[in-house]
Amino acid sequence: MRRAAKWDGLFPTRVPSPADYAELLSEIRAGRAVGEPFDMVVGLEPGEDPKPWAEAGATWMLTNFTYTPALAQVREVIEAGPPASAYPSDRA
Repeated sequence: MRRAAKWDGLFPTRVPSPADYAELLSEIRAGRAVGEPFDMVVGLEPGEDPKPWAEAGATWMLTNFTYTPALAQVREVIEAGPPASAYPSDRA
């Protein structure tokens, strides 16, 4: 946690819920200077609602695919683009 707080971002894996994610971010922020920027990445399944994760503090969202995703699934995610409702208005 100290190492993550020292640098400018974190991509935690296997965080079970947005509440757990927010708790992790809170621990990291406690070790950083107030107001210092910090990016938090979350990997989501295709079609998963990103809004709860954004509200928990995620600043980057990536789509998790299997090792050999179907081309149609990848195209569908690309064509959908980022959901405008995922981020609170002050982050847009």
